[in-house]
Amino acid sequence: MKLDITRGIQNKGIEVAFEFQEDWAEDSWNGDVVRFCAPVTVTGTYMLTDETVVIRGIAETVIEGPCARCLESAHMPVHAKIAEAFVRDSGETILPLDEEQYRYQGHILDLYEAVRTALLLELPTRFLCKEDCKGLCPVCGTNLNYNTCSCQKDLPRRNPFSALAAMLNEDEEV
Repeated sequence: MKLDITRGIQNKGIEVAFEFQEDWAEDSWNGDVVRFCAPVTVTGTYMLTDETVVIRGIAETVIEGPCARCLESAHMPVHAKIAEAFVRDSGETILPLDEEQYRYQGHILDLYEAVRTALLLELPTRFLCKEDCKGLCPVCGTNLNYNTCSCQKDLPRRNPFSALAAMLNEDEEV
């Protein structure tokens, strides 16, 4: 995601609008591989002040990942705000950067890392294919959204924590 800031260099202090779209393949999130199902669309403005370019905008896409309960494919529309500062790197001295700033040289900004970070931070810690997903049977692995199994009937007896559940159901103080 390359942004040409030539117009901003010629008109310092004035916001310049931009918009672009790019196809991304896969990425990693919380140990899972996620796939970008739709192009990443970024719209916004940038403004150049001295040696800093301030980017403000919105990034949107649809991301697919495995459901945390049943491992089926789950799709999630993602909408992320972007507000980043890019500091010009003249190459002469190494300036300390604030954690929320990126470097750039010349008149092209690479927005990939800023957009990627904004989108991934908007993802939930786990994907769900649907809110009431029943998941997999812990004994036989059957997807309980589509099938039932006889393992579920014996589960409370086999569960080593069923004694604790029984204690909570009693009226005694625990």
